[in-house]
Amino acid sequence: MKILKIDGTITVILNNGEVITRTNCSEELFSEVLSCARNEDEAKIRQLLVPELCAEERKFVAKKHAIETIEEMVNKLPHIFEKRGNALYRTGINLSIPEGLALEFVTTYDAFLTAGTDGFLDFEETSPFQALDNFWMWCALNPNPESREDLFRFLSKHNMKITNQGMFLAYRRVVSTNNSNRDKDLISFISNKYVQVKTKWKKNPSHYEVHELNNNFELRHVDANSDVEITYIGNLQDLYLELPNMTQSQFTDAHTHTMDYRIGMEARIPRYEGNQSNQVTCSKGLHVASKEYNYSGFGDTAIMVAVNPMDVLAVPHGEDGKLRTCAFTPVAVLEMNEENQILEGDIDVADLLFAHYDEQVDNLRDMVENNTAYELHVNHILGVNSASELHSILNNLEYMQDVINNRTTHI
Repeated sequence: MKILKIDGTITVILNNGEVITRTNCSEELFSEVLSCARNEDEAKIRQLLVPELCAEERKFVAKKHAIETIEEMVNKLPHIFEKRGNALYRTGINLSIPEGLALEFVTTYDAFLTAGTDGFLDFEETSPFQALDNFWMWCALNPNPESREDLFRFLSKHNMKITNQGMFLAYRRVVSTNNSNRDKDLISFISNKYVQVKTKWKKNPSHYEVHELNNNFELRHVDANSDVEITYIGNLQDLYLELPNMTQSQFTDAHTHTMDYRIGMEARIPRYEGNQSNQVTCSKGLHVASKEYNYSGFGDTAIMVAVNPMDVLAVPHGEDGKLRTCAFTPVAVLEMNEENQILEGDIDVADLLFAHYDEQVDNLRDMVENNTAYELHVNHILGVNSASELHSILNNLEYMQDVINNRTTHI
């Protein structure tokens, strides 16, 4: 290896005859190159002198690996994947998987092989695969092709969670309509602790009770004893599941004050009332956001919501961190310090929404049974127009419904 520096220009001739030249070479950079040369570290020299070329090489290697892995996935898992031209398809669905989502399937498959579980656990039984697969099933039902293409890229950019059921979690602010501070505090306590027990503690909420002591709410295990007299409010899981049935509205929107938002109850507007253009930033629809979006001026209460990808109206290209949907389900009230934290970090959302998922699958089943695939497609209700595709998606989602329900009963 030969190195020559004249004024500010450095030239390196590698052992294979390759010549690398760079102008404006500082003394510090020259010293680093000399150190690498002494160690025969040609890769590091390339990185120092032509970082843009190294970046392109890394992209090329990553793309080559992705193509090879996709070929392997298609060959080994023909009941899940197929390839047409350069596009990856989910078997049974005549829509190509968006590039970002296809690469995430590759990453998930690589992780599965690296973990060494092959032979003990099938790839399709793993939680990461189920989350992506169900996400794409619901996406395929979205009648807006731009939303199908944009959504996963948006969620990846903002590090937003996708549950095993294929739903994604977002947040927004709402306006409290409850005149009683105690009722408001109780709703917040029940919903927040329910999510905490399931996601962070990874425990069964039915094993915990809500009590009141000195005007404060407490969470206790069902077997816990107390030396002081406390007021029993109810079982945590029963209380949470009862929240949608409260007669009074819990929250509304800051803009129109007409929406009825309740924890555990889906809020929905007709899809045709929302703006489905991804070229328009602020328009009609139910808005949800990532943790980066500043929602502080949109209400007095921060909530976590679950969104079905099928219901996403648009992911505006000019909006950083917010999208429009025609439906979402409030999951929990967020404590003040959790507004920008609960959607990231060490939380496990795998089985958070099993009751919500049952409702979503039941609604889809009703639509399929009461309408033809053609009617659902031409009326812009669902994205697919083939009865076989529709039933394939429904069968897969029903299978996951059984898997999730069987798992949650054994917690």
